[in-house]
Amino acid sequence: MTETEVLVVGGGPAGVISALTASKLGRKVILIDAKPYEEIGNKVCGDALNLAPATFLEEKLGLEKPHGEEVADYVEYLIFKTVKADFPIRGDGYVLNRHPFGQRLLKTAEDYGVEVRPETKAIKAITGTDVVKGAVVQDKKTKQTYEILARITIDCSGRNFQIRKTLPKDGFPLLEKTMEKRDVAVSYREIIKLKGEDHPYRNKIFLIYREEIPEPGYFWVFTKGSKRLNVGIGWFLEPRLRGMKERFWEVLHKYYYPPGSYEVEDKGGYTIPTRYPMTNAVVSGFLTAGDAAFHVNPLSAEGHGPALTAGYYAGKAASEAIEANDVSEKQLWRYNVDIMKHFGLSHTKVQLFTAALRRIKVSGVEFLLKRKILNQEQFIDLHAGKELGFFDKLKIGIKSFPRYDILLQVNKIVKGAQFFEKLFAEYPDNPDAYPTWQSQFDTKMEEIRGNQ
Repeated sequence: MTETEVLVVGGGPAGVISALTASKLGRKVILIDAKPYEEIGNKVCGDALNLAPATFLEEKLGLEKPHGEEVADYVEYLIFKTVKADFPIRGDGYVLNRHPFGQRLLKTAEDYGVEVRPETKAIKAITGTDVVKGAVVQDKKTKQTYEILARITIDCSGRNFQIRKTLPKDGFPLLEKTMEKRDVAVSYREIIKLKGEDHPYRNKIFLIYREEIPEPGYFWVFTKGSKRLNVGIGWFLEPRLRGMKERFWEVLHKYYYPPGSYEVEDKGGYTIPTRYPMTNAVVSGFLTAGDAAFHVNPLSAEGHGPALTAGYYAGKAASEAIEANDVSEKQLWRYNVDIMKHFGLSHTKVQLFTAALRRIKVSGVEFLLKRKILNQEQFIDLHAGKELGFFDKLKIGIKSFPRYDILLQVNKIVKGAQFFEKLFAEYPDNPDAYPTWQSQFDTKMEEIRGNQ
C-alpha cells in the first residue's frame, strides 16, 4: 500500500497538468499511466491545439507554449467545407507533434516533484462512505496489485474513465457513471508524407462534409508541415456502421491523393466522447478531467485544449481542498464552477450546432454554405445566443428558400443558446442546489437532441 495526497490516473494532457499544478502548489502527487514512460503523451488523435489554452497555461503556470519539434505547423484557419462551398473561421493555434509535447510536460511535472509510475494500470476505485479514497492499481511488469490511498483522486483516464465507472452504482447520486453510445465518436487517421509537390493546406485545418460520410461526421485534412498531412475520418458510434477504413481510403484516393502518391508514417483508430461536458465532475475525494469528463468540443472533436485547461483547474481545486483539510464535495465544487464558466457553456452551445447538422444532413450543410445563408459574424452571434435583427432574419429567410428546415434549425440554435446562457448564469455554487439546476438542463438538452 502507498499513501499520497493526490493520485492522478492517466498521463495525458489533463492528467499531467493536474499533477503538475497540484505539485507546484505544494502537494505530494503520484501520477500513474499504463504506458511505458517513454510512450506517455503519445496518442492517436487530430493533433490540433488552439492558441488560447497554451496562453492560459503560460499565464497560470509559466509553461512555455509549444515550440520547436513539438509544432508540426501553425494554424490560422479552421474551414468547414463541402463539395461546392467552404466556411472559414479565423482561429490561431497549432498542429502538434503530440509525443514530444507530452514528454516535455511530463518531465516538467517531475521537475516540480510529481512521482511518475509508468506501466501502472488503474483497476478500480477505493471508496468509503460517500468518499473516494484512492485506487487499486496493478504494476504491469510484476503483475502485482496494490492500493494507492489518496486524499484526492483525479480521474484523467480518458474515454474509459476507469475510476469513475467503478464507483458504486448506488453511491454518489449526483455523478454520472456511464456514457451513452450516442455520445461516442469513432475515428481513423493516417499521417502521410507526399512524394511529389507540397500540399495546399499549410496553416489550415479542413473539416469536410461529404455524402459518403454519415452526418454529422466528416473527413479532415490537417496540415502537418511541408509535404505532411494528418488525414482522417470520423462519425458517431451509433448507429453502428462498418467500413470506416474503406470509406477513408475511398475519399482520400478519389478526391485528394491516389495510392502511390504518398507514404504512410503512422496510422491508427480511436474513440472519443463527443458531447457537452459533465455538468458535475466531483464527489468527495474525487475530480475528473479531460476525455474522462467529456471535455471535448462536440463539433470539432478537439479535446486537447479543454483537457489542458481542465487539468489546471483540477490540480488547483485538489490543492486548495487539501490546504483547507476539507476534501468534501462542497469544497471541491469550485472546480465545476470554473469549468462551466471557462468552456462548459461554450461546448454546450456547440452541441446545438451538432444536433442541427444531424437533422439537416450533408445536403443541408452544402445548401447552407453554398447559399452563404450565414456569414461569419452571424455564426459568432448565433453561438453567443444573440437574437438576429429583423433584416438579418429576412435575408436568411430569402436565402433559405425552399429549405425552410434550415431556417427552423437556425431559430432553434438561437433559442437554445439563449436558454443555456441564462441557465449557466445561474449555475449553483454548491451541490445542494445542483439537482434542480440539473433537471432543467437535462430536460432542455433532451428536447434539443431528441432521439439522436
